[in-house]
Amino acid sequence: MANIHFFCMYCRHPLEIDEALGGQQMECPHCTGVVPIPFAKPKIVEVTEETQTETSTKKNTPANLFETGSQQAKVIFNDLKSIRFSEEVLPIDGNNALLLAKDFVFWAVTLLGIIPLLIVTVEDGYAQLTMFALFFAAVWGVIFKRFILNDAGSLKWPVAALFFSGIVGIWLLLLVYRLILPDFYLHLADSKNSMVSLFGFVFQVGIWEEMFKAIPLVIFLKMNNQKLDPLHLVTIGVFSGLGFAAFENLHYGDNAVASAYSLTRDYGVTGLVSGVQNAMVLTMLRAVSLVFCHGVFSGIVAYFVATAMMRKERVGALIVLGVGVAAVLHGLYDWLAGIQPTIAALLAGFSFALFYGYLSKLRSMGELYEMEEAD
Repeated sequence: MANIHFFCMYCRHPLEIDEALGGQQMECPHCTGVVPIPFAKPKIVEVTEETQTETSTKKNTPANLFETGSQQAKVIFNDLKSIRFSEEVLPIDGNNALLLAKDFVFWAVTLLGIIPLLIVTVEDGYAQLTMFALFFAAVWGVIFKRFILNDAGSLKWPVAALFFSGIVGIWLLLLVYRLILPDFYLHLADSKNSMVSLFGFVFQVGIWEEMFKAIPLVIFLKMNNQKLDPLHLVTIGVFSGLGFAAFENLHYGDNAVASAYSLTRDYGVTGLVSGVQNAMVLTMLRAVSLVFCHGVFSGIVAYFVATAMMRKERVGALIVLGVGVAAVLHGLYDWLAGIQPTIAALLAGFSFALFYGYLSKLRSMGELYEMEEAD
């Protein structure tokens, strides 16, 4: 009797077994997964002109049509009774459940699709907005940590940095704005003079936000006496930026709602439509892309801090340089966004390319740093 050739549905290793066992199950000798054995392929019957005519005649007879349909229904009914629904309908068993539990892609896609559905079950609207802001920050956090930085370190410090910058950092920054910095300085970015506005976006918005987003890096270096992991330090910086942007988005969301109300009051239905559309676009933009940009800017600062810690020379100068580079990119983006959004988008792409280049350089330095530490 001939053998059946097929592949294991788990490890894709080729298998071979007697065709008499078709429709049963077997344990894969390579991964121990229980796989169903397919039936042997049916033999091809040669159709002659005579048999084709006979079949055609039978098909054209109403009685035969009814009889054939009845027979087919019986066959289907009997087949349904013989099917083991626990195996055909539920493909997850004890063997592949363990594999599924460790499947990152499965869980990533599941959580990406399900968490927003769970968020909308919360009745409070502000709580929903807060959870959505944190959700998108978490999505970018996973992307940065796993795929861009490839950092295998703990999530404890990055998550702490996210909430610290989002809650404490923003509060401290606003306190400095209110109690220390003069009003004329705070309104430079709003100037009608484009050069004054650019100066304000860089030296007021960019500098101060990047400095406050770097606070978790300072705290980590003060409290952590273990061997420095430069990539993990950059991860902490990126998460700090993500948290700052996520909670800042709540403020901008409130402004968008207030703007929609003003437009409605001034222009009626037309203003309402325009205001709601603007609020929707702003919310999506800030939740997806601007969270990403903040993560990149603060990640650049973290790169220079990590570089300074590894080199142990010109530490202060390197940190100032890092804050300066991030502040210029940050302020220039904000300035261009109000003048020419297309160029602003290209600048965001350039900022990420720069950050990606820094990471390549950091990995090379990290290898030399580990060799020096070993010596």
